Amino acid sequence: MQEYVHTEDLSALYAEITKERGKPFDAWEISALLEIYGLRDIDAQEEYHFQDIFDMGKYLEKYINAQTYPEKTLTTEKVPPFSTRIWKNYVKGLAFAMPMFIQIFFTVVIGYAIWSGINVDEAKATAIALGTFAALIVTGASAQAVGRKGLFYIKQEEYVLAANVTKVLINTGFVLVLIVGIIFVAINFFFDVLPAYYFWILIMFYFLLSNFFLNVAIYYMFEEYAHITYFVLFGVFLTYIFHGILKVQLPDAQFYGLIILDIVISLFAYRKIEKLKSDTVSEGEVSPRASILFYSLIPFYLYGFLYFTFLLADRLISWSTNVEAKPYFIWFNVPYEVGLDWALVALVLMMGFTEVSIYEFMYRINKTVFIYRYNNYKEFKNEIYSFFKKFNIVFIIFSIIIIIVVYFVIYIAFKMTDYAYLAIFFHSFTPYVYWIAAVAYAFLVNGLMNILFIFSFSRQYFSVKSMFYATIANIIVGMLLSRALGLEYAVFGLLVGSIVFWYFSFKYIKQMFRDLEFYYYSAF
Repeated sequence: MQEYVHTEDLSALYAEITKERGKPFDAWEISALLEIYGLRDIDAQEEYHFQDIFDMGKYLEKYINAQTYPEKTLTTEKVPPFSTRIWKNYVKGLAFAMPMFIQIFFTVVIGYAIWSGINVDEAKATAIALGTFAALIVTGASAQAVGRKGLFYIKQEEYVLAANVTKVLINTGFVLVLIVGIIFVAINFFFDVLPAYYFWILIMFYFLLSNFFLNVAIYYMFEEYAHITYFVLFGVFLTYIFHGILKVQLPDAQFYGLIILDIVISLFAYRKIEKLKSDTVSEGEVSPRASILFYSLIPFYLYGFLYFTFLLADRLISWSTNVEAKPYFIWFNVPYEVGLDWALVALVLMMGFTEVSIYEFMYRINKTVFIYRYNNYKEFKNEIYSFFKKFNIVFIIFSIIIIIVVYFVIYIAFKMTDYAYLAIFFHSFTPYVYWIAAVAYAFLVNGLMNILFIFSFSRQYFSVKSMFYATIANIIVGMLLSRALGLEYAVFGLLVGSIVFWYFSFKYIKQMFRDLEFYYYSAF
């Protein structure tokens, strides 16, 4: 092979291969960058007259200190200042849970919302609650799957795949809702669990809310939480039109409002999915095989089902206590529900920290991973773990403040008004339920922050295990205490389950931090 004395200026090529990749360490890394750029040994020989890519890398090594480099990051997005991003992500976390808050707020202010009402009798309230709970549990699994897979493809800018897969998952969700609904009808037909009118209320809320929740999952996938809030407000507005102005009785007014809301959100959601495909001109249409798709999503289906079962278990256990004194096997309990509703207000305010935690965590990882070399991995993981511990301390302090503030807001409002809903709070065991449930939700949210970290490292099954243990603990403790001491003690199932959830998720998080470098690089 002819020997060449190389004097040509290849600084432009060097700048191109190192663009957005930062400063190379040595000639070996430059050779790797040349291969990533698409050059082969034959190209190095015929176009640039080098022996091979490695020979070319040695020549380009002289440019390492001759150029300036942008700071290495894992994302090209501009990072806002600390205070700005903290506030922004906290509000984003609040928006995620805002539909729940809107329900409670309008129930307190005007006496009803999309699926609740203060003046609805206990028999109707029981049917409404059971239909709502069934819708949440059945659609929760599909919502998790849509949020995971759809968002994954969107982040990868695979928009056609995102649209096709979302359609498959949403349609699967509708089929599942229909199958469970048929099972409910069959059970009530053969065993006469509820009278026909109350079962009609249950099944109507079940189907209408299931449709709403599945379409809402699409907006969660796009992370458009504000739009979800608008739809919920629109649903409350429709209910107000039918009940407050046209004087249609509840729950019929809620049925009519939900029917219109379902039509509107279905059309908008369908349009969003179709727009994903219409805006894409060069991407293919090949979707993953159904068997592989659903197998990869099993952890998310399980987690979604367990999560909503966990959230609702203590209510069902409490309401089914002392069945001999109730008309049916389960009966809505106002004092217990009011205590949990106000605890949910505290939960919403704490949920804002989940978005802050995961975004700040990923920002720290993004920044810190380039500061330390491979042999300084201990310093790397110690710095990230230090942030994790500090954030948890801040969360604990703010959780205590939130729980106390919510209680005193209720107390002051009660002293300043004669509103019946507030008066209920200070009767019976309701404050007791509030305090226990609010503390339980603090553990739950802290556990959810741990789970988000675990999900970010693609360790889904450990999240499922944590929620499974928590749900079992919730049911066992709630059943034992409510039957032995009274229905209000079912809330201890929620507390113990939340602590179990937090403990197992925190235990695994600590294990992750011990070998953070392994979990970090093996996640991608």
